[in-house]
Amino acid sequence: MRTKIFDQNGIKIYKENKHYYVRYDVGAHQIVIRKDEITEEEASKMMSSMEQATQVLFRIQKTLEKNGENPYISNIR
Repeated sequence: MRTKIFDQNGIKIYKENKHYYVRYDVGAHQIVIRKDEITEEEASKMMSSMEQATQVLFRIQKTLEKNGENPYISNIR
């Protein structure tokens, strides 16, 4: 079951079973929504402040790029 546990400043965090996911807009001139898995610790950080949320999102984007995936393209189907 999916439960929304956070929704502020365009960042939504969901818990699905034992997994955490963040949905956020990566578009600059248009809306481009991504959904990426995060850890429980990252979810807590993101909910604590926008500065922490930004740091987690940058880490996600760097990891995606490192793995050969474009972090600025929607992965929502």
